Amino acid sequence: MKTTKLFSRPLFGQNMRTYWFFVLAVVLIMSMMSGVVTIAIDAIQSELAGDLNGEMLEKMGKMGLEIPHMDPSVILDTMYYKVIVLIPIFLLVVVASNALIASQVDDGSMAYILATPTERRAVAFTHMVFMLVVPLLIMGIVCGVKCALNEQIIGDVDWEATVVKFAGMYVLVEAVSAVCYLGSCLFNRSSRALTFGGGITVWCFIASLLGVFGSDKLVEMGVGITELDIFNQLTLVGLLDITAMETVGSDMVNYDFLWKLGILAGIAAVAYGAGALRFCRKDLPL
Repeated sequence: MKTTKLFSRPLFGQNMRTYWFFVLAVVLIMSMMSGVVTIAIDAIQSELAGDLNGEMLEKMGKMGLEIPHMDPSVILDTMYYKVIVLIPIFLLVVVASNALIASQVDDGSMAYILATPTERRAVAFTHMVFMLVVPLLIMGIVCGVKCALNEQIIGDVDWEATVVKFAGMYVLVEAVSAVCYLGSCLFNRSSRALTFGGGITVWCFIASLLGVFGSDKLVEMGVGITELDIFNQLTLVGLLDITAMETVGSDMVNYDFLWKLGILAGIAAVAYGAGALRFCRKDLPL
C-alpha cells in the first residue's frame, strides 16, 4: 500500500548522505572566495587611502586631465555577489536537480523508489524540499563567514545590508534551482534535462558577467560600457539589485530590490509547482 505522506524522511536522508560532501565543498569554496575577496578589498581601500593615489590624481590634474574617481573595490564587491560566489552553488543546483529526478528515471533507479510505499508526489515534494533547504544552509553559513571576515579584516560590518544581499542571493539561487528542477521533471532523459537546466544557468552566469560591466556604478567610474547593460535585462541575475540592497540600514533606503526579488520568488514558485505537477502526471519508462 502506498503511503499518503507528502514528505519522505528516508528519501530526504538519502539525499543528504549522497550530497553532504558536495555541499561541504561548496561551503568551503565560497568561504575561501569570500576571504580572498575581503582581503583584496581591504588592500585596495588601503592603497586608495594612501599618498600614491593622491599623487597620481595631482599629476593628472597638472596635465589638464580629469578622470572619475575609480575604486576597484566597488567592482570587486559587485562581482563577488553577482558572479564569483554564484559559480559553485550554481554548479550544485544544476547537478543535484538533474540527479534527483531525471537521472534516476533515465537509469531506472526511480522504479525501485516508486516500488516502495512512497508515492510520486512524496518523491517530488521531498526533492523540492531538499533543493530549498540545502542552498538556505549554504547561504546562511557563508553569510556568517562573510560578516566575520568583514569585521576581522576590514573592521566594518554593515550587518543589515550584508544579510539582505545574501537573502537576495538565496532567492536568486532558488529561481535558478527551480528552473533546473522543472527541466528534470519535464524530461526522462538526463542529457536533455541537463541541457535545459544547465544551459539556462550557464547563460544566466555569462550574461551576468557581461552585465556587471554595464552597471551604473562602473559606467560612472569610467570603466563600464553602457551598452552592456542589456545583458542585465536578459538574465535572472539582473534582478539581484545589489546597489539598492546596499542602502538597507541607511537613512535613504531604496526598496526597488523588493519587487525584483518578488519576481524571482514567483519564478521559483511557478517552476517548482509546474515541475512537481508534471512529474506526478507524466508517463515514466519504469
